[in-house]
Amino acid sequence: MNLNEAETRRQLIDQQLDQAGWDKNRRNLTAELRLTDAPQHMAEPSPTYHTGDEFVDYALYGRNNQPLAIVEAKRTSRDPLAGQRQAADYADRIRQQFGSDPFIFLANGHETWFWDRQRYPLRPVSGFFTRDDLERLAFQRQHRLPLNQFNPRPDIVDRLYQLEAIKRVSERMSNGHRRFLLVMATGSGKTRTVIALIDLLMRARWIQRVLFLADRRELVRQALGDFKEHMPNETRARVEHGEIDHTARIHVATYPSMMQVYADLSPGYYDLIIADESHRSIYNRYKALLDYFDAMQLGLTATPTDYIDHNTFELFDCPDGLPTFHYSFDEAVNDNFLVNYKVHYARTAFQIEGIKAGQLPPEMARQLAEQGIDLSEINFEGSDLERRVTNTGTTDAIVREFMENCRRDASQTLPAKTIIFAMSHRHAVEIFKSFNRLYPSLQQRGLAQIIDSHMERADKLLDDFKRRDMPRIAISVNMLDTGIDVPAIQNLVFAKPVFSQVKFWQMIGRGTRLWVDPQSGARKESFLIFDFWNNFTYFNMNPEGEIASPTEPLPVRLFRLRLEKLLLQQGLGQVEEAALTRRQLQEMLAQLPPDNVNVQPHVAELQRLAQPEAWQQLDDEQVTRLSQGIGPLLRFLPDVNLPVMTFTARTERLACAYLSGDAAQIERLREQITDDLLRLPPNLPAVRDLREQSAWVQSDGFWDHLDSGRIRQLQAEFAPLMRYRQRQSQQMITLHLPDQIAARWIIYGPSGEGAFADSYREQVEAYVRDLAAHHPTLRKLQQNHPLTEDDVQALAQALNQADLFITEETLRQTYDRADASLPDFLRHILGLSHLPNREEQITAAFDRFIADHPHFTARQITFLRVVRSQVMRRAQLSAADLERAPFNRVGKAQQLFNPAELDEMLAFANQFT
Repeated sequence: MNLNEAETRRQLIDQQLDQAGWDKNRRNLTAELRLTDAPQHMAEPSPTYHTGDEFVDYALYGRNNQPLAIVEAKRTSRDPLAGQRQAADYADRIRQQFGSDPFIFLANGHETWFWDRQRYPLRPVSGFFTRDDLERLAFQRQHRLPLNQFNPRPDIVDRLYQLEAIKRVSERMSNGHRRFLLVMATGSGKTRTVIALIDLLMRARWIQRVLFLADRRELVRQALGDFKEHMPNETRARVEHGEIDHTARIHVATYPSMMQVYADLSPGYYDLIIADESHRSIYNRYKALLDYFDAMQLGLTATPTDYIDHNTFELFDCPDGLPTFHYSFDEAVNDNFLVNYKVHYARTAFQIEGIKAGQLPPEMARQLAEQGIDLSEINFEGSDLERRVTNTGTTDAIVREFMENCRRDASQTLPAKTIIFAMSHRHAVEIFKSFNRLYPSLQQRGLAQIIDSHMERADKLLDDFKRRDMPRIAISVNMLDTGIDVPAIQNLVFAKPVFSQVKFWQMIGRGTRLWVDPQSGARKESFLIFDFWNNFTYFNMNPEGEIASPTEPLPVRLFRLRLEKLLLQQGLGQVEEAALTRRQLQEMLAQLPPDNVNVQPHVAELQRLAQPEAWQQLDDEQVTRLSQGIGPLLRFLPDVNLPVMTFTARTERLACAYLSGDAAQIERLREQITDDLLRLPPNLPAVRDLREQSAWVQSDGFWDHLDSGRIRQLQAEFAPLMRYRQRQSQQMITLHLPDQIAARWIIYGPSGEGAFADSYREQVEAYVRDLAAHHPTLRKLQQNHPLTEDDVQALAQALNQADLFITEETLRQTYDRADASLPDFLRHILGLSHLPNREEQITAAFDRFIADHPHFTARQITFLRVVRSQVMRRAQLSAADLERAPFNRVGKAQQLFNPAELDEMLAFANQFT
């Protein structure tokens, strides 16, 4: 709707001014303020500028009855900036006539711009400011002092990097900038640095009202305590439950709490907003807050710069991807302001192998039957733990592993302060129950406690964890993942997988604080992380430098599947189909954000790939470049819808299976795709419109005559609907099966007696050492005398007795050494020689294999390291396996090795499985 200027003022601008408290009846607004002819002492006017009487659209008055601001109005169809020069001339005449320089608003009813000519260029604002806002800004403009005359208070911050951070922000403020981003490692004192900056700005009269935003209530509470400690004379208040204390100069709030009240405040209410933990979720969910208020804005984050989303940099005016100030975790560790971590890797047998009825030992199957569990329901992958199934034995194994290997207090009797990150409240309860089962006497003292949002008085529980001796162990779900400051923490337990790099770094940061034990005076030199879910491998952060094989990001997997489809189509001479696939690949690459710091170095290559001729004749080198060099960039693809892309990738895998004639894979994918279709809500109109197509896809006729056209139609019609796909609701199954860390089940008795290898080994070793005190053959062995066959037979008979029934075969299973003899095991148990375990054997064998092939290149050796890691996992390898992940992340096996080398390598590797 286009309105003329008079209509725009009457229908839009008058109402907007009234909402901000400006009205003729309040005697703080004059419409059509008359400016008299220019006095004689004014500079000679321009010959084209009329200096006679003129009228300002609106003049807004302060309490001193002087014009505080003017509003230049335009009709809705005009750009409000068109009136900039006109408003400036009016302001000049007001300054001459009244002695004060007014603020300027330019408005057309839909857009409003604000101009503080003495300090900043024009900028858009979300609405008109109140009289209090403008009088506060006028006071600051008149009385503020140069920031370089002030230093941060040393009782708040005294570290050089903190002083540098404050200096960088204050210098940019002095140069007219209004948005800033500080990237500082968790534990390096971000909040203290900001408080010192706020104190400096208030002393210099640059700001008077501040908002500090955090993403959780506990962080708000913690920030309030910090403000009370370091700025005790400043009024402060928490914004919560829709209430706000207007007498306080410092407000602290969670983002959700502020969302309830911000629209009731003026856009000019705050001078400075601090956005803690500024990352993509803030940009996506709460950007409206930062857009609404016309305040200087300072973002804080501990996320390493490589993982900060480009939107965050843009939000805080860092278009080059460089924050205002950056102090990394590595710098803080090197400067001895933070402590580093060490990692204890552990996974249980069920985590690795899953729980599948057909693979369970008979004794375990019998136990399940006694528990009333239907064996047909037992078919779980390791990733199903604590999602579809919970197993008390697995939880017990994790708790035992932690208790046996954790960092302890000064007495070395109890664990030091610890956070266990659980998957859900249900999982936290299972861990708590495990502590109760295994360590009841310690639990009577309150060793481990659940601290999450499901617990009543969780804040008090957290205070106990922070300030009291007990609890030592906080079992948490999300509540303690970020921002919690407990310097005494020396153990972190990742009992869940983490899929966000940002979140992972925040969680690691819970242990980085410096700390001195008040009892022993010992300094915390490092802290220990228990990783039960391969999180470090997932994020390619293995401290020992082992090649990681993380799960492919879904967009990367889709790109590589389409690339594989393209190669198959070209090989089969399907020219038109190949052209369609090339366009799909180009469309994916076109969606990459060119301003992303990781994408920028590849922009020229991406522009080349946008041309059809770049894809016409792909050789092996170009395919490798696309897969290994360009493909990983797809992890930066914005706005990925997980169910939609998962289904799309599934149909692309189906296309590859069809083109390669893999009937078994087609059958597996048919079952998965049919399940996807059945989970679409049938009453949804978009789903109802395709019910006939859905029935057709689920029929034998569709699959009996499958072709590329049907697959393409399947993807086009149903992938967009997968955003509505309903999650399968399944009741959690609780099992009570024994589990141990990387354990194997050993059957050792004539009646099928069994135990985990670690437990059985401990009993065997204790028995042999006791037997050595009085058995003559074992004494002979200890004296290093050779044993006869009769000696070995006598030992075998002595050992193969109830209750352990020790034999050479059971020892080979227990120690995972198929080539060792009975005397070898006994010498090892008695400490007479060392029997390398399987991992040591494999490592030594691979070292010898590489040494025997001095012509191998560095890349070939890297490939062999991946082979070794798979052999460690007992994988039986084929030539086809070497062409798939994780091997193809290093390169194509057939390009790296000749056929004879490949055969030799496979024969060598498979001897260990």
